Amino acid sequence: MTTPVPLPESCPEPLSVSELVGELCGLLEGRYPKVWVQGEVSNFTEHKASGHWYFTLKDDEAQIRAVMFRGSNLRCRFTPQNGMAVVACARVSVYEARGEMQLQVLRLEKAGLGTTAQRKRELIEQLQKRGYFAAERKRPLPPYPRRVALVTSVYGAAVRDMLELFSQRWPLTELIVRHSTVQGDGAAQELAEALTELNQLHRSGHLPLDVIILARGGGSSEDLSAFDTLEVAEAIYQSQVPIVSAVGHEIDVTIADLVADERAETPSAAVMRVVPHRSEKLRELEDLAQRLHQAITDRMKSCTQELKRLARHPGWRQPERALRQLEQRLDELSDRLPAAMKRQLQQARQHCDHLAARLEALSPWRVLQRGYSLTVTADGQILRHAQQLQPGQTVRTWLAQGAFTSTVMDVQADAVPLSLAAKGETTPGQKGETDPASPAASSPEKPSSPQTSIANPPVHSQEEP
Repeated sequence: MTTPVPLPESCPEPLSVSELVGELCGLLEGRYPKVWVQGEVSNFTEHKASGHWYFTLKDDEAQIRAVMFRGSNLRCRFTPQNGMAVVACARVSVYEARGEMQLQVLRLEKAGLGTTAQRKRELIEQLQKRGYFAAERKRPLPPYPRRVALVTSVYGAAVRDMLELFSQRWPLTELIVRHSTVQGDGAAQELAEALTELNQLHRSGHLPLDVIILARGGGSSEDLSAFDTLEVAEAIYQSQVPIVSAVGHEIDVTIADLVADERAETPSAAVMRVVPHRSEKLRELEDLAQRLHQAITDRMKSCTQELKRLARHPGWRQPERALRQLEQRLDELSDRLPAAMKRQLQQARQHCDHLAARLEALSPWRVLQRGYSLTVTADGQILRHAQQLQPGQTVRTWLAQGAFTSTVMDVQADAVPLSLAAKGETTPGQKGETDPASPAASSPEKPSSPQTSIANPPVHSQEEP
């Protein structure tokens, strides 16, 4: 018996170990009422008196104790062995006597290629690689289908629920019921044949369809196994008509649900997905009618006000007066038009004369008329510096009137015109400056040639360029 220890007033009432373990057990059992766990069996023991199985499920990183009571292991088709990979359906609980978390296994299967769950996972992976589950291939459902086909068993409750719900929600839709076995041997093949047959009738035009509902009520995983087969998946994938899969309950997800264009949790939910409720559409029509009536009324009021405003305008009351004012304004503009055109033409002529004078001032012939000349080499290169010439070279000089050809006798690179020499000025070359366009700008300085004069031979021609 432990002695109570006084606690601070702010500290909550402590729990006993049994209370804490009991609460943890309740949390785990409520949070995980049923889980599927895959692992490797180890430390397997069969209790001789009770017949219960005790073992550990482990993987590379963790392990957990498990118990399978006699009532459950009697239904197991094999006896687990250490090292065997299994898949267990279990409840998570706490063994209160030791405070250990454990699994109460309800069902046990081998985790090999022969198990149903493993075959389903492999088929899902195969179909996913082929693109059977791709979202871009799924087609939208028509908002108001005219003809819907139901592929289900006519002996089940699901078909009766769907027929009744169709009549309540949207009785305008024509329903076609195609009977098919939905569980047992041969069910998968019969379901695939039913879907193929409906698509053939649709393509031929004998029975155009808008939607096909593939439906079945709830059941165990074995009951729904026909919808986890490759035959049904292929038939859904090849269908030209949008298919809604409504198999089992909300927690049941089959391969047919993944391949179909739309998945519904139950057959009744499929009907609600396919057709609207007529009462909702009637309310929408009433609302649209009221909005249309209000819009027309507002438009008529606006037009009436506009007509009244136009009726008060002077142009409507005295139209001749407005016409006379416009005629008078036209006469005034006609009188002003010739003067305006004459003024515009005079301004344009003055502008053209100004541009012509500027162009004439920039003309090379105007420069020649002021006493300058233009000298070029035999190949047409303009001469700017004496350094461009060599003794004996022939050049051609253009004057304001006429031209003549001469031969270079000597080259004086530093010669100064007489007008500049009289004023004591020098040329850019004598100041040490160099024209970037001259050959001397990019070559080292050379010794000047002897100062001589250029002898001009007789003029050969007086032609202009």
